[in-house]
Order: sequence, then C-alpha cells, then structure tokens
Amino acid sequence: MPPSAPSSSTAKPSPRTRLANFFRPRVLRDLAIYLAFMLPIVWGMVAVEQSRFAAIAQAGDKRDLRNYAHVFTEEVRATVGIVDLSLVQLRSTWQRDRAGFPQVVGEQARHLRHRVPILVTVLDTKGKLVYTNAGPSHTGLDLSTAAGYQAHLGISDDRIYVSRPVICPLTNAWAVQFSRSIRDAQGRLQGVMMATVSPEYFVRFYDDIDLGRNASVSLMRSDGAVIARSTRGSSSHGMGRVLKHNPHSPSSPMTGSFRRVGQIDGIERFYAYHKIPEYGMVVTVGEAVRDAEERFSRQHEALTWVGVAVSFVLTLLGWAALGATDRRRRALKALAAAETRWKLALTATGDGVWDCDVVTGLATLSARAQMILDTERPVISWYGSALDAIVHPEDLPQLRAQLRGHLSGRTQDFAAEFRVRMRNGDWSWIDARGTSSERDEIGMPLRMVGTFSNIDARKHEEARMRRMAHEDALTGLPNRVLLGDRLRQAIRAASRDGHKVALIYFDLDKFKPVNDTHGHAVGDRLLQLVARRLRAGLRETDTLARIGGDEFVVLLPRCDELADAAKVAENILYQLNQPFEDKEDGLVLHISGSLGIALFPDDGMDAEALLRAADLAMYDAKSHGRNRVSSGQRIEQPLRSEA
Repeated sequence: MPPSAPSSSTAKPSPRTRLANFFRPRVLRDLAIYLAFMLPIVWGMVAVEQSRFAAIAQAGDKRDLRNYAHVFTEEVRATVGIVDLSLVQLRSTWQRDRAGFPQVVGEQARHLRHRVPILVTVLDTKGKLVYTNAGPSHTGLDLSTAAGYQAHLGISDDRIYVSRPVICPLTNAWAVQFSRSIRDAQGRLQGVMMATVSPEYFVRFYDDIDLGRNASVSLMRSDGAVIARSTRGSSSHGMGRVLKHNPHSPSSPMTGSFRRVGQIDGIERFYAYHKIPEYGMVVTVGEAVRDAEERFSRQHEALTWVGVAVSFVLTLLGWAALGATDRRRRALKALAAAETRWKLALTATGDGVWDCDVVTGLATLSARAQMILDTERPVISWYGSALDAIVHPEDLPQLRAQLRGHLSGRTQDFAAEFRVRMRNGDWSWIDARGTSSERDEIGMPLRMVGTFSNIDARKHEEARMRRMAHEDALTGLPNRVLLGDRLRQAIRAASRDGHKVALIYFDLDKFKPVNDTHGHAVGDRLLQLVARRLRAGLRETDTLARIGGDEFVVLLPRCDELADAAKVAENILYQLNQPFEDKEDGLVLHISGSLGIALFPDDGMDAEALLRAADLAMYDAKSHGRNRVSSGQRIEQPLRSEA
C-alpha cells in the first residue's frame, strides 16, 4: 500500500472558525455585489421562459396528440392486418382441407392469443353457422342477419368488411366482426368467414397515455360509427353510436386537428385524428381543454418556484465560494509542502508514482512509473480511448469499475491489477494503487495520487500453481481433477443435446518390465512418448488424461454410438503396439494396452459411474488375455483389436 495522502493542513480549523470566515465584511460585500448582478438575470430568464414555455407547451400538446394518434393508428392497422391475414389464410385452409381446419384454427389461436385474441366463425351460403372455435354446440345457429354476412351478399369482389360493434350471439359481449367471403372458382358465394374481436382490445393502450383525467381515445368507422372508445371512467362509453358532422370527412386530409365539444359526454377537447382508409376507419385522440389549461398553470407555477430555488442555490453557492477562497489560499501552501514529502516517500519504495487530475483525467508519471509502463510519455490519460490502447481488453471493465467506485466514494482506496501492452507487443501485469488527495467543497475528488508496481513474477507463479493443480507434471496431460471437470461438462452438454459421451480407460501392458529392466527414467520417457503419440491422433475436442501410474483415460465428448468409440480405441491399441524409440538410451521398447469403453448414458449417468464402468471394462480386457478392447455394454463378448 502507498503511504497516506498528504493532508491539506497540519491542523483542522474548528467549526466556529470556519463559520466566521463566511461573515467577514469583505465576504458579505462581495456577496451583495454578486447578488445584485445575478438575481435580475435569473428572474429575467424566468419571465422569458414562462412566456416561451407556454407557447412550447401548447405546440407540444398538439404534437403529442398527433403522435398518439399516429402511434395508435399504426397499432390498429397492424392489428387489423393480422386479423385480415388470418382470415385469408384460414379461408384458404377451409377451401383446401376442411378436416384439418380446426387444428389450424387452434394453432392460429395459440399463436395470436397474446397479440390479437379472435373468435373464428364460418357461415354457409344461407348464413348458417357451420364452424366456430367457440364450441360445437353453436353449430347450425342462424346468423344470416349478421352484418358481417349481409355485407357480402351485395358485393362480388374480395374485400374485408368491418362491422359496427354488435352484441355477439356466441359470447353475449360487444364485438367487432371482420369478414371475408368464401367463393368458388367462378366467383359464386360459398359462405362467409368472420373473425370476431372485442372492441376493448383496440383501446387497451389507453392507460399508457398521459393526457389528463378527461382524455379519450376512439376508433370509429368512416361513417362516424364508434367501434371502440375509452375514457378514464369507461372503456365502452358510446359503443356503436354514430357521431355527426365529423371534421374527418372523406375529402379531409389524412391527419388533422380540431377542437369541439364531445357529442357523447359534452366535454370540450382538443382532438387529433388519423385515417386508416384501407379499412375505412379513423382514430381520434382527445385532451380536455380544462386539463390542458390546468397543466399550463402548474407549469407556470413550477417555473416560478424554479426561479426561487435557483436564486437560493446561487446565493448559497456564491456565499460558499467567496467564504472558502481565503481558506483555500492558505491551505495550498501547506499542501504543497506535505505533497513534496509524500512523493519522496513513494519514490523511496521503488514503485512508480502517478499524480492524476481527476477533472481532465491526465496523470503525470514519475521516471520509475514510465519505466514500469514502458512509455516515454510523462503524461497519460486515465479516461477514454487512451486506456483502450494500453490496457488489456479483458481487464478494462474491471479497471473502470474500480476507478468509478473510488471516485464516487464507495471505496476508500483505489486498487486494481491489470495488464498493459509493452512497446514490443508483450503484456505485463501491473498493480495500481492510489487514493484521492484533494476534494472540492462538496466532497467531489479533484486529484488522485498513487503507485504502479510490476507484478509479473507473482502472476507467473500463480499461473504455474494453477497448472500444477490441473496437469500431470510428467506428461503435461490433464490430470484426474481436470478430467473430472471436463467429463461433468460433457455429460451436461450430452443431457441437453441428446448425444452420447464415451470414455476409453486403459493402462499399458508390459510397462512394469520396462521399469524393472531399464529403470524409472526410461519408464518416464516412455510415458511421455505414449502421451505425445496418442495426443496427436485425437481431435482437438477430445481429452487425453493421465490419472496415475501407467493409466490413461480418453474422453470423447460427442459420440453417436459404440462403434465410433470402438474405432478410436482400436486406433489407440494399434498405436500402442507400434515400437517406441528412446533415443536418449538407444532403446526400442515394445508394449501394448488393455482398453475398456463406457458410454453415457448407457453405462452410467454421472462421471463417477462412467469411470467405474470404463475401469471394469478395462479389467475385463485384461482378464481375457490383454492387448484388446472391451466394452462396458458387452462384458461377456469384449471387442478385440485387429492390431
């Protein structure tokens, strides 16, 4: 840890002394001059803003109404489009495959239940109900008077018809009928397919708008009939009513605004409308004039209070700044002396020293710090792309988080370990430590000071210890611990994806005579030769591990069947039967192997069970004469190598 940061003075002034600084005659005189200049500016700006904000608010309200109308129009257009597309698809299925039609309707309903819940009905040429997903009990019901059916009797082209809200005879609830005719190749009417949707669905977004307690959202037909309407008090007020003298006539623009008293509830509103000509619909969004005027009044009052608050804050800030100036001037001299002593102490430790301006992010480096970072620049930036250029990408997020934590006051000291790029392209581990040495009047950090240390040696030792924990020291292969970890991961992946995992457990036949005859040094080199040869014959995804003595395990994380694992095992046996040349002693060594295979999930459901099954299979191979492959699934008839 670096030495403590220097204090700004040798003795802290008492609270009474600090308070007296603010009531000195010079401070009060400067404060009066400051307020005489600032307050007229503040209240002049408040008056201008109140006038400008009123105009902006009125324009903003109109814009919000138009935006809401546009957004709701697109939502309705998308909803009706989905309903229409569903009608076309279901009609095609009805004409092509009536037997499978209920299944298709069910799939369509499940797909759309969170988007557009619809009731599907099919009528024959006489208006009799022949199918509905409301239940078979309604079959045969006479719906010849339904608007969705009657509309297609007088037209010969293929168009969608949107009805006024009606009480649905199947659900006894308000509903809007969307219908298309079913015609044969000659254009003769064969029936009508209807999709029924609750009107409330079209105004479900009402609660998402903020236009006052008397706002309204309406969806109506071009003839003025209200399809759906929602206000704060009701979601069905005026359902089916026909409104007269509407500004959104067929000859009016696609979008527009108007102001009038509502024909349904008598409330005067500002309205914005948006037409949907392809479906003969109009969306209107209205804000009550009274609500808008109340909001303008609240905003005007809020600006007045903002002026009061700004005046108060400016007074306090000005007073605090003027009172602190003299105390700060005296403290700077004491700080400079303490800082010099602190830097000398840090330099004596042999670490690099840095001094960072928190406002600009620029850090000044000592000569030792430049040497540790391998840079000729005496000043570097702690912020932005400068860090990206020298700090390892994997360490950047943690480094920035630790910096933010200290600067925000969550941690007393800053400490981070990260890699930096040397000029030759190598990465070097750095331990950075520091603390905030100067803060402003409200406690925000202004400066940080600290040290850099090179910790490459410690990191290399930690990496070496991790390798020793997971690798076999003689062969460099994974040991039993790492094998177990990879085997458990492979079993989890196989359980998820549905494939098999294979283990090949084997030891070396004739290895003990090699040790006894030629010594353990030759035996060790033989184990290394075996590891290199077998590792070269496996896939990158496979694992060859030495788990003790002359025992090895091969993990095949993805295996389709026993024959695939047997093929790998037979190749291993073949490789073991080839001579091994010990060039150091000029020996040619001959060995073989006994191999056992176990499969997940056939022979075991976890790593321990699978290892036991493979071990048993290996001993089965030994009991049948060695130099062969045996499968845990067929102990009685082990596989035999062709080698």
